[in-house]
Amino acid sequence: MRLRRMVRGGMCLLVAGYMLTQPVRAATPPLASGCDVRIQGESLSLDESCIRRTPALRQALVDMAVYLRTTDASRLASPSYHGPLDKTKMIRTVEQLITWLDRPAESASPIGKQFDFYALGDPQEKRPVQYGGYFTPVLNVSNTRTAEYRFPVYARPKGDAPLPSRRDIMSGALQGKGLEIAWADNLVDYYFMQVQGSGLIRYPDGRTQLLGFAGKNSQPYTSIGRYMQEKGYLRTDNLSNNAIRQWLRLNPDKLDEVINANQSFVFFRPIKDGLRSASSLPVVAGHTASVDTTMIPFGSVLLAELPIRDKDGKIVQHEWRLLLATDRRTDDRGAVRIGIYTGEGEEGWAQAQRFYPAGRAFLLQSGS
Repeated sequence: MRLRRMVRGGMCLLVAGYMLTQPVRAATPPLASGCDVRIQGESLSLDESCIRRTPALRQALVDMAVYLRTTDASRLASPSYHGPLDKTKMIRTVEQLITWLDRPAESASPIGKQFDFYALGDPQEKRPVQYGGYFTPVLNVSNTRTAEYRFPVYARPKGDAPLPSRRDIMSGALQGKGLEIAWADNLVDYYFMQVQGSGLIRYPDGRTQLLGFAGKNSQPYTSIGRYMQEKGYLRTDNLSNNAIRQWLRLNPDKLDEVINANQSFVFFRPIKDGLRSASSLPVVAGHTASVDTTMIPFGSVLLAELPIRDKDGKIVQHEWRLLLATDRRTDDRGAVRIGIYTGEGEEGWAQAQRFYPAGRAFLLQSGS
């Protein structure tokens, strides 16, 4: 596999916090056992059998090829993105990958001979990229408000008038306007569904409805994990959703204070045709990736190393996956963070916990 260094004016090109480095060339025989491979100089040893292939991936690549051919290049990245963006080469990359998937793994045209691989982050670091799983949560709801189901799930108000803060909304600022989609029984689950931006609601009779993002108020997002840490509530470096949930379960008297530390509020809308990413493409469990488009344009394909851990947190294997950058996230600048969509409900949550939170990733580009 070829690792190419992009150069502008004689200097390495640093793009919004990540380095595009020399492409990796295929090394034979493998430099490391199994799928835990190493970069040595400009070589990355990777057996193609380590790369996950699924029928869903092929369909997602077809969808992305159509998307790229029908979308203006100006919509693929944030206005503050200043890196290379060649839509023609992006289309060629996706279409070559479809052809590669259709060929046997022992084909005479392996992936390492067709593509250049640009390392994200510092390639000298063992795990320069930060990963996180995100999934479609399931929220228990009722059609009517009761003592058990008392938290309103709101549709977005019409018009352009300023919208209330989270505290005011939860205190009844939108009550009586006919905006209630349903009523939830768990404030923490509801909060994290808002953070995800979509979710599946489930009624007592088992009926379900998928909800998608419909907008938000104008208040900035605040991490409640960092708030809890600053207040001395969460005395750990683990700011995962699971850690936050456990602390709030044991300290219910602090629930309203902590949730209202984030005054941003997300509204929902019922959707019928399945969950879609920010680029309007269907999400595909295990392959859809959320990226910061100031750093990585929509339509990019990433080859990601995912260290997989067991229930005790120990890394037990390495998987390599093709990730499709079609969803959006915003994070602290200066680090490469990639979210991987893992599915719905408890199974999606379980899959999200399997990833070790750091690894390596390479941006693929057609070498022809």
